[in-house]
Amino acid sequence: MNQLFSDRLINLSLRGLTILLKFVLSILIIKELSLEDYGIFGLFQSSIIILSFIVGFDFYTFSSREILKKDAKPVNYYFTNQLVFHLFAYIVILPLSYFIFYSGIIDFKYFVLFILILVSEHLSQEIYRILIILNKSVIATTVLFFRSGLWIIALYIVWNQNYLSKSIDSILILWLIGAIISVILGFNFLNLKKLKKLDVKWILLGVKVALPFFIGTIFYKLIEFSGRYFLIFFYGESEVGVFTFFTSIANILFVFVQTIVIIERYPKLIEAKEKGKELFLVSLKVFNKEIIQYSMAGFVLSIVFIYPLLWFLDKIELFESFISYIILLISSLMFCLSFISHYALYSYKRDFYILKATTFGLMINLVMSFLLIPRYSVLGASIAQLAAFFSMFVLKVYFWKKIKISEI
Repeated sequence: MNQLFSDRLINLSLRGLTILLKFVLSILIIKELSLEDYGIFGLFQSSIIILSFIVGFDFYTFSSREILKKDAKPVNYYFTNQLVFHLFAYIVILPLSYFIFYSGIIDFKYFVLFILILVSEHLSQEIYRILIILNKSVIATTVLFFRSGLWIIALYIVWNQNYLSKSIDSILILWLIGAIISVILGFNFLNLKKLKKLDVKWILLGVKVALPFFIGTIFYKLIEFSGRYFLIFFYGESEVGVFTFFTSIANILFVFVQTIVIIERYPKLIEAKEKGKELFLVSLKVFNKEIIQYSMAGFVLSIVFIYPLLWFLDKIELFESFISYIILLISSLMFCLSFISHYALYSYKRDFYILKATTFGLMINLVMSFLLIPRYSVLGASIAQLAAFFSMFVLKVYFWKKIKISEI
């Protein structure tokens, strides 16, 4: 019990520090550079995230359930086959990232850094996920900390001591170093062995099973980041910076709930489903209670602390768009609450229902973005995101109730 408590305390501390450092990064860029530079960084970051999900193909949603099933093979078999699939995805997808730069969304001078960060970020994320499934949560959290937290401390030091110029370039260089170190650390703890024979059939099955999750994830990421691309098209980097800042701060609510509840509970939820519906419903009840409690607590704290932060940053553009932050925070709350029914559907392998909800959310988001962003700028983008997340929440709840009535 002491060891379990100790591990949980370490996890929460590292994850909490990682969240805090991401928050600090936003403040550093806006304070030391500008909202325009933060807009540029936001477009770079969102493009990395979207493409990392594309090369990942959400394959982990398939391999995770395979690892946790009763008659599972050694983990090395599953993850090594998965890495072969990702290698193929790199060969196909990475050349396509050229068009992001050709279109002018990101400056060509960042192309090499973009590719290196993309591969490192993706590998680190896949390693993190597999470590979570293996219940090596402390190691997983350490990998995450190196990838998303520690390098930000280094950035502050080198900027403060004038070792590197205060620029987007130095941010990206240190981000890359942090991601590479996290990959090396993660592989060291996985102890992968050479696979004797590639299982093409298993990989193709994984592609088939992961496809609806992949489409759903890409649709969700388009909902999350489309506002940035609409704003750069209709307005400019300053508006992108404002929207990116508020979405990043509002998203801390989800990261908080994910850190405290989802990462700890969802593997247990899947395991409970394998053991019987009674145990599953008990686990889901605990999951439900904790999601609501921590979501509401995070929501209140976010409202309390936003004003002191805005006064510290002292940017008139942020004060003028304050209502947009409240709308984005509510949308983040809706997204957190939707994960109750989301993981219930996932545990029962009703992946298509999740896809349907996300598809409808994306349609709502795109329509409202076209209608509202040209006229209302950041406010329009915020309303479009809230409408999308709220519709996803309602549909997931509806689909889960439908399953409960008919099958449980």
